[in-house]
Amino acid sequence: MAGSEVAGTYPAAGNTMRIDTYDSVSASPQAFEAAIDFMARIDAGGRFLYISAPGLSFIGYHREYLRIITLFDLVPPDEAAILRACLELVGHTGQPQKCSLHLIKTLTYPRLVELRIAPDPRHPDEFAIVGHDISTWADNEQCLTYAMHHDVLTGLDNLASARREIERAKQEANATRTRIALLLVDIDEFHRVNQAFGYEVGDRILHETAQRLKNTFGGNEFVARCYSDAFLVLLRNVPGRDYVEDAGRRISDAILLPYSHQGQTVQLSVRMGAVLYPDPANHAEQLLHHADQALVDARKRGDAFAFYQYQSLAERLDTLRLESDLHSGIRNGELSLHYQPIVDTVTLETIGVEALMRWNHPVLGAVPPATFIPLAESAGLINFLGDWALKNACMQLIQWDKQGIHLGYASVNVSAQQFRDRRFPAAVRDAFKLTGIAPTRIVLEITESVLMEDPVHAKMLLEDLTAVGVRFAVDDFGTGYSSLAYLQSFPLSTLKIDRRFVNSLTVSRNDQAIVAAVAGLARTLELELVAEGVETEEQRRMLGTNGCNLIQGWLVSKALPIAELTHKFESGELRVRNR
Repeated sequence: MAGSEVAGTYPAAGNTMRIDTYDSVSASPQAFEAAIDFMARIDAGGRFLYISAPGLSFIGYHREYLRIITLFDLVPPDEAAILRACLELVGHTGQPQKCSLHLIKTLTYPRLVELRIAPDPRHPDEFAIVGHDISTWADNEQCLTYAMHHDVLTGLDNLASARREIERAKQEANATRTRIALLLVDIDEFHRVNQAFGYEVGDRILHETAQRLKNTFGGNEFVARCYSDAFLVLLRNVPGRDYVEDAGRRISDAILLPYSHQGQTVQLSVRMGAVLYPDPANHAEQLLHHADQALVDARKRGDAFAFYQYQSLAERLDTLRLESDLHSGIRNGELSLHYQPIVDTVTLETIGVEALMRWNHPVLGAVPPATFIPLAESAGLINFLGDWALKNACMQLIQWDKQGIHLGYASVNVSAQQFRDRRFPAAVRDAFKLTGIAPTRIVLEITESVLMEDPVHAKMLLEDLTAVGVRFAVDDFGTGYSSLAYLQSFPLSTLKIDRRFVNSLTVSRNDQAIVAAVAGLARTLELELVAEGVETEEQRRMLGTNGCNLIQGWLVSKALPIAELTHKFESGELRVRNR
């Protein structure tokens, strides 16, 4: 009889009970039992009345030990309630039930087992149990589930997992009346790393990038790899935009740190698109899509970071119309250059001018540069406009020379798209060849983010044009993500302090400290320092005290058309320093 080697009578929990063979199996019982990991009969208290030989071997205990324990003793304490509930349900309904729980083998490690429990119609309050070891299946399922929701290369959550996490975070934000933010982080020109070093090295750098992102937030924020060279960071309990911008700086700083491969330094830079939720002003609901739109906007503008900006259908149509009008405006000569004097902080003598583009729309009037410059970038017109502005600034210096107005230089802004264009150096040389102006009288203004987008390329380009005589200024200094270690390696002539630090200079100790620090940096690097947006005498005094030698702003003059500014020079209202 199957199971006869363990059949017999033994004390169970202080009582004498029979142990029956599992005679409900009529056909080939030995084969049946051999195919089952665990087969037993218990009473309502869990005491063993019978256990198959394979079952005894499976749990790994001696037969004598089963005389003093129950099935509940072989189950982890936190799962005993599951077993008890299943037995009660079988007893109440008279129907077989199943449950999955762990059986502790030989007092050491548990195995996940699926138990099928059926009532014994011949013996009330007794149950037949068949168990299957599903640990391996569960482990495989867990591995498959992990693989479905994680990126194999970096170990980060993947896009599918990120979508679920974003929805959970949105629900939490709605319930707790807090805000979340999503940052989409894209590595610029990563294909060049793959082309130069191969995909294996590229994969190692991506893996290191993932670790840097995780370390940046110390595991406190959700980080995922979306695709290829793009990552996602989900921030919870966001107090405002400044918090998100600070997170962006931390991300950029982490990735700007040089990578190394076989002694070769690899430098990466990133662009980021960010979106806040909830944000009534932007109607941001599809966070991933909107973060991607913000990233596209950052690329178009040549910026390292951009927030999502909502546009209604009507606004999008207006944008398309204005873009079409810009094409017409260029053909019709509606764009011009205005010039703002750059003066000595103490004497107020004009040293140079900054050329600033203006658009006088025939219907709308003056269109702000903050509106039409991004349009020009998205429409592919910015390179044309940049070349035109440089040539016109060169010719205007020559014209003023003929009129006896000898300015030291004109500074011209260079967009990120221009700077990245391989034809840019040639276009600058063409401007000098065409006009005959000395290259030393032109200062090209670029932003920190443009420099740091690809520092190796930037350094080569700056050195190339500096050798000709061109000078370079870093515009809006202090607002980007530049590394001071890299800044000192660029051949620069000027730093321009952004107007946001000047606006509150007289009342903000933080801004005072920033201006003092930048002035000290400029002295150390032997650079000129220009403060933008100077509007009051008090600002001028404080800037001079801190060592800022040049200023520009409405205190002296706003940007003026050529004829009006020429009149101010000729009348002596604006004095020009003799060269």
